[in-house]
Amino acid sequence: MVTTDEITMGILRVLTLDDTVQVSEHGRLIEQHFPQIETVSRCIPNHPDGIPSAEAEAEALPYIENLGREMAEAVDVLGVSCALDPGVETLGEKVDIPVIGAGSSVAGAALARGTRVGTLGIEGGTPPNMRSLLGDHYRASETVEGAETTNFLTTEEGRSEIRTAVEALARHDCEIVAPACTGLTTSGVLPELRSELPVTVVDPVLAMAANALIALFPVKPSQETS
Repeated sequence: MVTTDEITMGILRVLTLDDTVQVSEHGRLIEQHFPQIETVSRCIPNHPDGIPSAEAEAEALPYIENLGREMAEAVDVLGVSCALDPGVETLGEKVDIPVIGAGSSVAGAALARGTRVGTLGIEGGTPPNMRSLLGDHYRASETVEGAETTNFLTTEEGRSEIRTAVEALARHDCEIVAPACTGLTTSGVLPELRSELPVTVVDPVLAMAANALIALFPVKPSQETS
C-alpha cells in the first residue's frame, strides 16, 4: 500500500542522454522539494534533441509507451517529463498506476495561481494540451529566441534569451508564466527569474510532482455534519 511518506515516482525523460546524472536531474529536483518522493529516472533512446516537432513526437511515442509500461511495474506513479504530455493518455489506459504529464500539470498549477497566464516555449510554440486547459486565461505566448531544440536552453545564450522572453510576457500583462518545455527547468534559471521579475514562473517538473501526489492521494470532500 502506498503511503504519503513513501512514494516512488518514475520520471520518463523524452530527451536521450548518455550521462545518468543528467538523466536524473529532474528527479533530483523533485526529491529536493518533495522529501517523501523517491524518483527513478530513465530516458527514451534515439532522441538527442528531445521532441521539438510533431514529427519527432510521432517517432518518439512507441519508445515512450514501451518504456512507460516497463517503468510502471516498479513505481507508484509515472511522470512523463515533457510539456506535450506524449503518451500520457495511452499509458494511463494501459498501466495500473497514475500517469502524469508535465504540460497539463504546469497549466493547472498556473491557473491555481492567477488568471492572466503567458506561456514560454521553444520554436514549436504552446502545445495544444496546454492551450486548451488555459482557455480564456491564456494571455500571450513567447518563444526563446534561437531555441530550435531543448538543448539550447542550458547554454549561457539560452538562459539569457529565457530571461528576455519572460520580461516580454511581463510587459504583456501576464501575472503567471507557464513554461511549455521541461528543458526550461533544466536551464536552472527559473528560480532567479521568480525572485527578480514581477511575474510568477511555475516550474513544470515540480508541478508534475505535485500533481502526482494529488493523483495518488486525492482530497475527499468533507461530509456535511448534521
